[in-house]
Amino acid sequence: MWPRVFGLFAVAAFSQLLGAAPLSAIDCGPTRNDCAAYYIGHHDLAAAIEILQQELQQSPQNLKALNLMGIALTESGRVEGANRRFRQALALDGSFYPARKNLAINEFHLHHLQDAESNLMRVLQAVPSDAIAHIYLGEISFEKKEYATAVRNYDKAGSRISTNSAWTLHYAQSLVAGGQIARANTVLQTLPPNDGESRFQGGLILGRAGAYANAAAFFSSARKTCNDSYVAGYDQLLMLIRAQSYPEAIKLFDQLVSEGLGHAALYNLVSEAYLKAGGLKQAYDSLRTATNLDPKAEDNYVDLVALCLDDQDYDLALEISDIGIHYVPSSYRLYVQRGFTLVMKGRAEDAEKEFELASQIAPDRSLPYIALGEAWMQVGRAQKAADMLREKSKLPEADFLLPYVLAEALIRSGAEAGTPAIEEAIRALEQSIRLNAKFARSHAELGKLLLKQGDVDHSIPELKIATELDANDSGPFYQLGQAYRKKGKKDEAEEMLARVAQLHSPEHELDVNRELRRLVKQDTAPSEPEVKP
Repeated sequence: MWPRVFGLFAVAAFSQLLGAAPLSAIDCGPTRNDCAAYYIGHHDLAAAIEILQQELQQSPQNLKALNLMGIALTESGRVEGANRRFRQALALDGSFYPARKNLAINEFHLHHLQDAESNLMRVLQAVPSDAIAHIYLGEISFEKKEYATAVRNYDKAGSRISTNSAWTLHYAQSLVAGGQIARANTVLQTLPPNDGESRFQGGLILGRAGAYANAAAFFSSARKTCNDSYVAGYDQLLMLIRAQSYPEAIKLFDQLVSEGLGHAALYNLVSEAYLKAGGLKQAYDSLRTATNLDPKAEDNYVDLVALCLDDQDYDLALEISDIGIHYVPSSYRLYVQRGFTLVMKGRAEDAEKEFELASQIAPDRSLPYIALGEAWMQVGRAQKAADMLREKSKLPEADFLLPYVLAEALIRSGAEAGTPAIEEAIRALEQSIRLNAKFARSHAELGKLLLKQGDVDHSIPELKIATELDANDSGPFYQLGQAYRKKGKKDEAEEMLARVAQLHSPEHELDVNRELRRLVKQDTAPSEPEVKP
């Protein structure tokens, strides 16, 4: 919805054209035009229209009267009638730019952008520095997502742009689109301090641009006057956490709770600040409070179980997942977490049941099948895992992890060089890479298998990508060193093996428990909290 600014523009522009109208209720001015401008300025549109009708009966070619009538009709919501008056004035004198400018503004709000742009360009031919014409050209470019052009026009509007918060926000958004985040912040500083809604929108713009500290400041100021102080407070807290200002975030949380805004989502959010600040107990307590405040909110249990798993408190993880499943029985993520917990306690067969339940609840999700396959591998049933994962990898909704774990199962089932199984594993890893080229492990395992097959030339690029994507995994460095050695590149081989020594680990080998922990954490993590619009 575009801001309607007819009245603001009309009063300002035409008081300049006609001279200041007397503000006396008895004497509205020496001419009908003066009186009409006075009544428009005081929002008595019926009186203005009546006076202008009298004037136009006597002087039908009075350009100022036609223009004022267009303004009064526009403000009355009779836009088509207003445009007829503006066109009538232009038919009499095509150089009468005030009527052309008002016509262009109406055309803009009617979304006749091409006509509006054409008329605004003609206004600028007559008055190159006209701020309103530049602003509306900027608005047209903003509507078209031509942000660089929008910025050029907004720049020429000077301080006039700050008289309308919508213009200011569009200006800032256009600057952000061009990477000028610091300038956008400066522009947003001109928003009125008491305009909480606009300052909230300014926080959203900066937050989405990654200027977290600046965004937090705007949400802070918005809290005082915006419609929903809780949402503004939540977003301020989120921005402080993203800015890694953890002590300040915790202080804000305490303040929001003291104001009666201690909702479950807020306790969930602040748990990250506590955890990053080294307060494991406070993080745990916050998540427990969140589950008590909102027992049916799945994310609170998922986060709390994840915290217990990170702390290797598996008994407590089971207890909390049981409570969570009681309140949210449709949570496949909690079943997966409980299954993983059972794996870590050495109860792989019990874990299998949990993963099967998760797959029944969410048949379109990959993780339950991945976890089930990992559990089967844990108890030596790698071929069974491969058979199941092979079918699931064919589904249209299969993600990059399914073919990756399929390859893992094929490898663990004893695939040897030159066998159909190893060729299938290679195809699975290639599929995983097509679905997600930034997943280092698929590149690492593919490079390793190609090297095992004797295809050294194709293994090297995959292994190099793996080392670039994950510089902390020694396995690809070791394999790359072996590949360079086979190519006779002694110096490169020594460099890779030296890196392995730095990482304090020999060749990488697949560890089912470690893999499952990583996959569970990756898929069961709630979506990254977003600023609340």
